[in-house]
Amino acid sequence: MRSGRKSSSVDKAFELIGAVSEAGGAGLTLGELAAEAGIAVSTTHRYTTSLLELGVLERDPAGAFHLGVTLIALAGQYLDEDGLRAAARPYLVDLVELSGETVHLGVPVGNRIVYVDKVESAKSVRLVSRIGSRVAMHSTAMGKAVLAVLDERRRAEILAAGLPARTGRTLTGAALLAELDLVRTRGFAIDDEENEEGVRCFGLPIMSVAGEPVGAFSVSAPAHRFSIDDCHRLAPAALAMAVNIGRRLGYPDRRGRRVSGTTTPTWSTGSGTPHRAPRPAPTKPPRPSEPTS
Repeated sequence: MRSGRKSSSVDKAFELIGAVSEAGGAGLTLGELAAEAGIAVSTTHRYTTSLLELGVLERDPAGAFHLGVTLIALAGQYLDEDGLRAAARPYLVDLVELSGETVHLGVPVGNRIVYVDKVESAKSVRLVSRIGSRVAMHSTAMGKAVLAVLDERRRAEILAAGLPARTGRTLTGAALLAELDLVRTRGFAIDDEENEEGVRCFGLPIMSVAGEPVGAFSVSAPAHRFSIDDCHRLAPAALAMAVNIGRRLGYPDRRGRRVSGTTTPTWSTGSGTPHRAPRPAPTKPPRPSEPTS
């Protein structure tokens, strides 16, 4: 990211932030960041030290810079006032009532999903989460929902940044690519204890007019009371909600029908290997109407 204006500290800071943002999930090393921003390495080091302290940037174990939680919090405030969060909120409430479980809303930031809103289950035993938390894309329902519909170049960048196994069920390599193909076909993703043992999640992307994911939402619950079958039964209503959220943002639905004729990989008892399970016949939950709020 280059410009002819580098006269002030603010200019330099924003050049660095912009360069990191444009780099996406792979991030930038100190040398790469200096070259991309057109700023001396010594100056870049001085500025990034301050930006790290402020939480504007973060640095991964490999030394690459990524956007930090301070920017994420600011983005969350913007979304709350004027965008995705306001559009999605009525549907998050509806989905909690329909599922009985906690629902999260997230946005892709770098190679992570960041929670920007949630509506908690009324049940006494529920998941603990925090708005502003960042979670991996490859091992979560919201993350896989987003990965599946990203353009190939961006998806490859994120996958190349590393796929650490969060549990014994985390999908990587060819298994993950096959899963993303399935998600793209049916329109929703399932995290079958892949990010946290004992937790199952069901997630869908929210699409822009350009066909890009601007966010995602998910249902999260203890696995013992939220089955794969439950995920499939929620799918028709949740897919309609995703379309309606997009419409509230001004994005027409261009995805067509989903769900029919798909299956979900499940874990065979004792083998530790996934197999395809027939999709249960969908029930007919009430189609969510467009809220007036």
